[in-house]
Amino acid sequence: MTTIEDLKTKAGLLLYRQLPEEYRFLDPREGKELGDLEAFLHGFGHLLDLIRGTTEQAYADAFAESVDLISDSEGNRREIQTWLLPYLAELVGAKLLAPDPKKRVEELNNAVSWFKTKGTLRNIDNIADVVSGAETVLVEGWRRVLLTPRMDLPPFTAPAKARGDGDPLGPPSLPLGIPDFRFTNRAVVDPDGANPLYRLEMSERNADGMMKNEKVKTFWKPRARHGVPCFFGAYDDTAVRTPDLRNPDFPDVGPHPRRNLIHLQPHFGFFEPKLREVALPGGSNPLGFDLTQTDQFQNFGPADILKAIGDPTDANGHLLSPAPDKIVMTGDLTIPSDLLIAFENVLFKGTITVEPNDAGETRLRLSKCAVANLTLGPKGDNPTVEAQDCLFGVIVAPNGFAQLVYCTVLGQTRIQRLWASDCIFAGNVLDLESGEEQTCVRFSSLLDLADLAGCCAEKSPNNTASDPNFIRLYFKDENSCVLRPAQFGEPGSGVLNLTTSRAIREGAEDDGEMGAYHHLYYNAQLRAVKLKLKNFLPLGQEIAIRYDPRLARPAAAVT
Repeated sequence: MTTIEDLKTKAGLLLYRQLPEEYRFLDPREGKELGDLEAFLHGFGHLLDLIRGTTEQAYADAFAESVDLISDSEGNRREIQTWLLPYLAELVGAKLLAPDPKKRVEELNNAVSWFKTKGTLRNIDNIADVVSGAETVLVEGWRRVLLTPRMDLPPFTAPAKARGDGDPLGPPSLPLGIPDFRFTNRAVVDPDGANPLYRLEMSERNADGMMKNEKVKTFWKPRARHGVPCFFGAYDDTAVRTPDLRNPDFPDVGPHPRRNLIHLQPHFGFFEPKLREVALPGGSNPLGFDLTQTDQFQNFGPADILKAIGDPTDANGHLLSPAPDKIVMTGDLTIPSDLLIAFENVLFKGTITVEPNDAGETRLRLSKCAVANLTLGPKGDNPTVEAQDCLFGVIVAPNGFAQLVYCTVLGQTRIQRLWASDCIFAGNVLDLESGEEQTCVRFSSLLDLADLAGCCAEKSPNNTASDPNFIRLYFKDENSCVLRPAQFGEPGSGVLNLTTSRAIREGAEDDGEMGAYHHLYYNAQLRAVKLKLKNFLPLGQEIAIRYDPRLARPAAAVT
């Protein structure tokens, strides 16, 4: 509904204020309605505001700057439109490959400096950081390869003192290649560090769940370079080995003189550390659904959730503190039978139950959400729930009907009727109703393709039974730290590891990855890194990329 405030414009207000006071005094008003002259000037103001907005956007389109540097007259941040980036890139001879549109601006801004430093280690490390969207550590393969000793080469030609005296930070003692078992080696904080190749930058959230503008930067160093590595194959493992002659695409491939190893910080997926977690209030209507609005969807994002649970607001109903981009909800929620509800960027650790409805219409829409347990009532003519880019623990709907696009279900899916595209079902899919018009599953991964027997399986040859492998991170279980796949609600939940078959990592209809993180381009970014570095690596060099769970945790502070 249009209000008086919607009719006002900034340019119209400026014009009205420039009038002599007598004209404003004589302008007739009725209650809160605009005066005739004021409304007339605001009519011009709409056109002038559009012209000003077009001019400000044209200025922003001329520079591939960060959104924090260019603002319009009202303080709103403006940025270049993504469709213009290839034209600017062509002016400097750059080819933008980052799949994430937000990263293409940074890729364009670095294009000239990358060409100037082509072939250097810092150049390769910087390209990997920008295009992959995560922190990386570059390791030169030749530094990790065991060399055959020769008497006419160091360390034999060096003085005896320089050949090693037991100092863990000094040169190795003979024989070469054998780690010194008196010392252990791992990454520790280097307070005096300055080498960008030994710098770790990690994003962090504050106590309110808001992403900090500045990344946390730390420098690291090996605690004992020639000691026994605490974490074999990690970025801080400096022990030398024989050359690994396997294909560099193999996930755990080792060092080689002509290979650069890129250790990649694992992605956390939906459940990043330090997200704000709130509990559903008690009562039959904890989120304050409008029970009278039954003909259109009621949309709920993080800001709407925080208002519903009682965060302070101003006189206009706006939150006094900005809402984070996503929040975690605990507790169970029931969607009443006659309401249409939509959630976006809300992570539910409890159960969402959708009550049955005689109308047979879509009742719940989920976008970029996570739900531990989804329970649906009997099916109707339309899907009870429509979900896109979502993560589920389990789905329990023996008589239900759901439509899933780019979704991952970590556990069992029990449902009667299903429309699914580009999804990952890590558990069994049970109780499906056969028939081409009843169920359709395409470009998806299932534990057993026999679950689709009779469900138009012969018309969906792009489904696969390959096993999805999820990344493994370190978690504190009781009194020990265990390396294991993340469970629902933990950082890294549902993120595909590089050991996953390409049939899943590149099996979606658009050649992207299947599952909940298709919209975050995790696998596409790694493909772009390899393609980008082909033009920046020295002749004869190759790269290998691996997820390193050690990079998900900060370096240790050792005195």
